Amino acid sequence: MKYQYAYRVPDPDDKGYHSREDALIINCIGYEYDEPAGFANREQGRVDFLLSYLHSGFMKVRIANREQKIEAGTVFISKPYERQYYAKTGNEPTGSYWVHFTGYGVTDLLIKAGLWQESIFVTGVNPEIPQLFARIIEEETEKLPSFEHISATLLQELVYTVSRKLSIHEKVKHMDPRELGLHASFDLLHKNYARKLTVQELASRAGLSLSRYSSLFKQYTGLSPQQYLIQYRFQKAKDLMRHTHLNIRQIASLVGFDDQLYFSRLFKKYEHLSPIEYRKTVSMTDSTTQTIGSE
Repeated sequence: MKYQYAYRVPDPDDKGYHSREDALIINCIGYEYDEPAGFANREQGRVDFLLSYLHSGFMKVRIANREQKIEAGTVFISKPYERQYYAKTGNEPTGSYWVHFTGYGVTDLLIKAGLWQESIFVTGVNPEIPQLFARIIEEETEKLPSFEHISATLLQELVYTVSRKLSIHEKVKHMDPRELGLHASFDLLHKNYARKLTVQELASRAGLSLSRYSSLFKQYTGLSPQQYLIQYRFQKAKDLMRHTHLNIRQIASLVGFDDQLYFSRLFKKYEHLSPIEYRKTVSMTDSTTQTIGSE
């Protein structure tokens, strides 16, 4: 298990804090990977808000009176005093991010972002949300001058990023049946990213011609299918570099690259760091800005 926590003020009772003086302020924030129990049950909730993002694995979530099994790429939000229950399900390791926050401007923020009426939102697995969480954790841990204001700004960006990702998924609901096949091709890609996949195979799963599929894919993601697959593989590789002790050759193989040198060259082209440089960078960040435990 690995975890990263940052608290603005100590919270031994896990009740949270409510602020009437601040428009938006973070109480605590964290990240957990492969937590064995992955369990929380707050019958009376907390006095602040909770926003949590599941990046990998599966969970059962109960917010207020609504219970649902969620998968990677899902955000859930709990308001003050709502019951909060969530538990890891299945054998796959879970990676989850969470932030508790308060302030007189929170309600207006969530309403404007379209995240007030519901509690559970499907955004899809993406790198932007974890990156924003990591930046906030760094600010909250280092506590440099003005960190609270910077963290609040980043939290607003996080909320609106969730809103944007949600809007993209909502658009899918209004596509015609042939366009909805695109979603099936994403499922195929995400589950088989480590093997050789052709665009024709993905197009066939979507029930579309190769040209129509490629055009719709780029409209939906801003990337070609090949570019998306490469970036998805690199996101998985970065997770492995950060959370395991596997060597680069092993990681390259696990994410679909038989040639380690080609993997390293392509990784540097996209990420502007070699795999070794990236691993050193995140290791230094973890050791200096976060509390890390493993078992």
